[in-house]
Amino acid sequence: MYRSGGQILIEALDAHGVDTLFGIPGIHTLPIYDALYEHHRIHHVMTRHEQGAGYMADGYARVTGRVGVVLTTTGPAAINALTPVGEANAESSPVLLIASGPDDDMTPDSGYLHEMRDQFNTLVSVTGQGKRARTGQEIVAGVAEAMSFVGRRRPRPYVLEVPIGVLKQEYEVEPPTPQMYPPIVPSEADIQKAVELLNVAERPLLFVGGGAQDASREVARLAELLQAKVGVSANGLGVLSADDPRFVDTNDTPGWWISRADVIVAIGTRFDARTRSWIGSPEAELIHIDLDPEVIGRSLPAEVALVGDAAATVEILLSQLNGDRTSSWPEREQRAPEQEDDERTAAILTTLRQVMARDAILFNDMTLVCYRARRFFDVYTPRSFHSPLTYGSLGFSVPAAIGAKIAERQRQVVALCGDGGFMFTAQEVLTAKQERLGLPIVLFNDNCYSAIRRAQDREYEGRHVAVALDNPDFQLLAKSFGIPSVRVVSAKELGSEVQRAFARDLPTLIEVELERFEI
Repeated sequence: MYRSGGQILIEALDAHGVDTLFGIPGIHTLPIYDALYEHHRIHHVMTRHEQGAGYMADGYARVTGRVGVVLTTTGPAAINALTPVGEANAESSPVLLIASGPDDDMTPDSGYLHEMRDQFNTLVSVTGQGKRARTGQEIVAGVAEAMSFVGRRRPRPYVLEVPIGVLKQEYEVEPPTPQMYPPIVPSEADIQKAVELLNVAERPLLFVGGGAQDASREVARLAELLQAKVGVSANGLGVLSADDPRFVDTNDTPGWWISRADVIVAIGTRFDARTRSWIGSPEAELIHIDLDPEVIGRSLPAEVALVGDAAATVEILLSQLNGDRTSSWPEREQRAPEQEDDERTAAILTTLRQVMARDAILFNDMTLVCYRARRFFDVYTPRSFHSPLTYGSLGFSVPAAIGAKIAERQRQVVALCGDGGFMFTAQEVLTAKQERLGLPIVLFNDNCYSAIRRAQDREYEGRHVAVALDNPDFQLLAKSFGIPSVRVVSAKELGSEVQRAFARDLPTLIEVELERFEI
């Protein structure tokens, strides 16, 4: 049976379990949308901007561990999605960007609609991986390759470009047959090296990152068996509950813990520049577990390299390690907050924690309160704390939270943002409205790019340039969107309004008044 390239694409996505697409239709992608017309297993979320669609796909991927799919038309639409794709790449989030592309006979600079000089290589320059599908069978192969990255290597975005003509052309193709891959595990010899080190360790420290989010139970069991302390990277928050007695706050003088460990087991972390800045160069012997062999030993030398799936690798270690251990870790008092603004920030974040369910999901943006969330917002469950940490995209939290809420409609999701970042993607509040999402959006408003202002205070003697914001009336803006809104001053008021917002089936804009900045 012959089917169009658009139909083949939708069937391939369906075969791989894709249930949600985020995007905006374009004249070049109409064959895909026509295929969706009679296909009811995939829900299409129509966003207000391709950047929003990309962040939603990222948010969906972060909370589920499954591939989030963003669909764009050619040229400006595909480029609009590149910033969130870059964000997903920085945080190892599996996002599939599907974009229509020019046909092979469309020569550059000919004036075609949405023309770009080299769209495919522009997109792949951000992801590092992708495929240009020139036939129906290549569409099937491209979708399969994108899906195979989950569980087989470090999750990262993938680009699938399908020429306009290929989407319209009819092909007879083999039906998609998704493959099940066994988890990757290290060699027995490498396992034995790790076991030998751990069996004699007196102060073992587990350090877990985002790659261990699906190994929460295994990490907890390993920590118990070894009588180990457990520190986390920012992306590793939630792997071990913050109220677990083995959890150590690595925000609190992390060097103290690192310097006293004799063996460190790093699980699913790249030791990126941000992490290394507060870890330093530990003298302990390092066992590094990661799915990506390229990250092991790149930043810190590893005594033992264990290339494999975090959960499967830890399970093997558990089966071979000796038990009956006694911890020799000393007690450590936590330091008090030092920053002058921490008191109010801590009150806001701890109040949020109190009114949110244990498994609630928090999305942060690039704003001062969010920077403190890692310290003052305890995380108890995997895949429930998210930030644009490395790429640092403003405007991330609201659309990413929308994508997460669409994936996990029964769980509480909260988006935190500043006034500047909110205006990057404010239009996506309407997407949350049309999807009937009970999503509290907490907006901190000081009429300023505060982080930049503070940097100018610190480094340039208070010479402020381009930091004051002439904001709209956010309450009136929310009214024009047709959603509930409220303005609050205290942490207590904020907590009450967040609770009320959870009970609605519409997004709620909760504006937190901060001291206004004026020049």
